[in-house]
Amino acid sequence: MLDESNKKYHFIKLLVTGLKKYHLTTYLHSVRVSHLTYLISQKWGLPKEEQIYNAMGGLLHDIGKKLIPISLLEKPAPLSELEYEIMREHPIDGAEILKLFPPLEELVPAVLYHHERLDGSGYPFGTNIIPLSAQIIGVCDSFDAMTTERPYNKKRLKSITEAIAELKSQPQKYNYKVVEALEEILKERSDVRYKNI
Repeated sequence: MLDESNKKYHFIKLLVTGLKKYHLTTYLHSVRVSHLTYLISQKWGLPKEEQIYNAMGGLLHDIGKKLIPISLLEKPAPLSELEYEIMREHPIDGAEILKLFPPLEELVPAVLYHHERLDGSGYPFGTNIIPLSAQIIGVCDSFDAMTTERPYNKKRLKSITEAIAELKSQPQKYNYKVVEALEEILKERSDVRYKNI
């Protein structure tokens, strides 16, 4: 019989394996976001439990995309208004998926709020009260989306320097201290480039 800690890791493995089979690109993105989130949490000297919590949240932040059709996830053209509304549901869908697994319920805030922004311009709720875990994940998520080729951003792909500059230019949206920590990590660690994970 699995104890609570082992159940948690069992369910995470189950969900992440399912995501990998459903959409490899989202799975690889989630691995990169989780790693960056962990490195920032570690750099800040957060308690070990919080470092692990943030990394797990990063790994599962897009689990709600399992409920989005592959045709939308792979669409190279801009999304229609209706398609964008469907896409914006993935934090709520992700939270609902986690609630199906009681040991993972504590991760709901990290997943549910990762697209919220400090000025209230994010989604799904448009709130500016955002858990630190979701603020870290949000920065790492945006950074990876800007710097990793996907069907919809081939013409808008940014270098690491350009992506950091864009994040720094929006302190009203992104926690500036998180962005600075990410920049320092990228400068310190030449192994953190992620293009071929």
